[in-house]
Amino acid sequence: LLLDASGSVDVAEWELQAKATAEALSTPAIVEKITNGHHGRIAVTAMEWSASTVVILPWTWIRNMSDAREVAITLATYKRRQSGSTAIGDALLAAVATIKIAPACVRHTVDISSDGTNNAGSDPRAAVAMLQAMDVQVNALVIEDEMGVLEFYQKIISGFVMPATWENYTQAIKAKLTLEIANASPARLAFGGR
Repeated sequence: LLLDASGSVDVAEWELQAKATAEALSTPAIVEKITNGHHGRIAVTAMEWSASTVVILPWTWIRNMSDAREVAITLATYKRRQSGSTAIGDALLAAVATIKIAPACVRHTVDISSDGTNNAGSDPRAAVAMLQAMDVQVNALVIEDEMGVLEFYQKIISGFVMPATWENYTQAIKAKLTLEIANASPARLAFGGR
């Protein structure tokens, strides 16, 4: 999970993003999908990203509601460390390095949340290509605060792009994580922007 800590995300929006992700991962319906899945568990890591990336949660197994609540507490109580440029490529390269040290898993997904286009660092397309070469799907939850941001992500992301607003972010992240855990794609995006 890559959570946007760039300068365009204010304090209230950061708290909403972190707490909504925490709530989604500990929602009974989502925990049930995890525990009733083929392997009965998922491994999760989370980072804040802006000009650089900072680990919020190291790789952690979610196997039951107790695990999910511990992950949720870590995410909900984390205080962001930066607020700078939007280095999407660098964030995705950090995901490459992190997946290389992941627990053994059948499938890997990078889930990036963002409200802006790339304005610093590495080329995001090259980073996405590296992840694709590792058989990693990259999905994006895009908050449509900036003109052209949705189209930008649609051009660079290898998986699916789900549009959202800050107002429906909680609902959107729950829908997105449900799809990712089920290894599904949205037939129709229900969280359109403006």
